[in-house]
Amino acid sequence: MIKNIAIIGAGNGGKAAAADLALQGKNVRLFEFPEYRGNVEEIMETRSLKATGTVTGQATLELVTCNLAEALEGAGTIMVCTQALAHDRVAHELAPLIRPEHLVILNPGSTGGSLHLAHIFHESGLKKLPTFVETATLTYGCRAKAATVDIPVKVNRVLYGTLPAPDINSIGPELERLYPGLRRGASVLEAGLNNANPVIHPPITILNAARIEIEGENMFFYRDGVSPSVARLIRKLDEERMALLRALGYPAQPDPVTCVEQGYAASTDYYECYRHGPGFQDFRFPNTLDNRYFHEDIGMGLVMFCSLGKLLDVPTPTCRGVVYMGEIISGVDYFGQATRTLETLGLGDLSVDELKSFLETGEMRRV
Repeated sequence: MIKNIAIIGAGNGGKAAAADLALQGKNVRLFEFPEYRGNVEEIMETRSLKATGTVTGQATLELVTCNLAEALEGAGTIMVCTQALAHDRVAHELAPLIRPEHLVILNPGSTGGSLHLAHIFHESGLKKLPTFVETATLTYGCRAKAATVDIPVKVNRVLYGTLPAPDINSIGPELERLYPGLRRGASVLEAGLNNANPVIHPPITILNAARIEIEGENMFFYRDGVSPSVARLIRKLDEERMALLRALGYPAQPDPVTCVEQGYAASTDYYECYRHGPGFQDFRFPNTLDNRYFHEDIGMGLVMFCSLGKLLDVPTPTCRGVVYMGEIISGVDYFGQATRTLETLGLGDLSVDELKSFLETGEMRRV
């Protein structure tokens, strides 16, 4: 039973999850890393978060802390609400504290987050893994400031999977009561490949690089950043993402269709979806190109797509082209770093059938 929940990360998503789950009657412990203490300073004593939007109310948390062991004490469920760039640190800091009976939810998993944590836990000597849940995207469209979190969207459709895959049958009903928008996938990898951030963010960022460097947050990311040519590049990346899904035997649908189902957009046309979608209107450009749209969505997401394409014999020329362009602009060797690939997840020597077996069982079995 999901009752006592430790949430790791007190950014936008972490605060949204903390408020929402507390308002649904769960005992919530919110953890933030010590160097980001400013994110929780205002709520440490009051333990109170105000939620507005689709989730409304004054939520009382059980604990707000910068001590991870303290946050996990008595918590059977751990929800990780951080950027993918923090997953490696989260995994290493959780490793000595994790128990097989924990439920670990990556919200979002950012294409392989659960596989990343599983690999680190294995390497740390954990013989039996906990059950993992990976969501394709964050379950909220939200923005937090101090002790308030605005949640315009609690997403209507989020694909998720579990590792081992069959655990979804026992965990699913309770999770879906908390998040009615959750939809079951066949595995954490199917969920991960339904993460469209690597498809959407890099084209907008790269093709608006000058605008970001000169105008920054004075401009709006989607409504100012998406033109017909940007939309065409998004579509080409999305077609390669869908090809990876189909090669694994999973269903695939264009991201604009998903965006309409989620409540972000009103049109399934690529240009209309992102340029005019109601849920995309208020997001602003970052002030620098040194941001997660490069380091996470290109350096982890698209690099992972290319790694899967190699295993599955699925061409990914557009993904590769965008990675190369990202490398040129940022000066970062994303392919060389290989921050998230099948190899760095400990799955590089598996065949397609062996990979599917691992997703099903959570165990490395040769077939």
